[in-house]
Amino acid sequence: MNTLRAYAGRRSIVIVSVTAALLGTLSGCSDHKEKRQYAIPYSLCGIPVDSDTLAPFMPPGRKISVRQDLPDGFAARCEVRVDSRLAVQASQEWLSGPNTAYFVGGQANSKLGHQAEDGRFLYSGWEAFGETRSCKSEKLLGNHLFTAFQMHSSNHQDTDAMKQLITAYTNAVEKTDTCKQGLPFKSQP
Repeated sequence: MNTLRAYAGRRSIVIVSVTAALLGTLSGCSDHKEKRQYAIPYSLCGIPVDSDTLAPFMPPGRKISVRQDLPDGFAARCEVRVDSRLAVQASQEWLSGPNTAYFVGGQANSKLGHQAEDGRFLYSGWEAFGETRSCKSEKLLGNHLFTAFQMHSSNHQDTDAMKQLITAYTNAVEKTDTCKQGLPFKSQP
C-alpha cells in the first residue's frame, strides 16, 4: 500500500513538472507581441495631431487607412482603421448647444471624470470632447463648433494624453477655414 502511495506521489510530481515545462515552452512561443507594421499618422483628415501622443493608443496591425465621413454639412468624422477595425475617430460638429457637456450628451462611452478650462474640455482615459472658442456660424443657425477624439480598439488609457490630443486637435480646428468662415463641411477634392 505504501509503495502504491509513493508511486502515486511521484506520478503527481512528474505530471506537475511536465505540465509546468510545457506551459513554459508555450508561453515562450507566444511571448512575441504583435507589432505595428504601419506608420502613425501626423494628421487626421487634414487636422494635425501629435503622432507620439497618439501612438500608445494605436493597436498592432499591418495596414492603416484614414477616411473622412461627411454625413451632412453639420458634421465631419475622420475614421482611422487598422486592418479594417475602427481604431480612432476624430470628429467636428456644428451644434447649437450651449457647452461641451451638451454636445457630449449620450455619445460618450465612458465616464468623463476630467475637465479642463472650466468644462471646455471633458475627457477620460480614452475619449475626449471639446468646444472651439471662436468658431461660430450665422450661416448654420448660430451654431458652435465642437470636437471629439475617441479611441476604439485599444486597452490603453491615459487621461493626460487624451487632454493633450483634444486640446491640440481643437486648437488646430480653430485655424481652419471651416471655423474661421463658419462654413458647412464639404468633401475634400
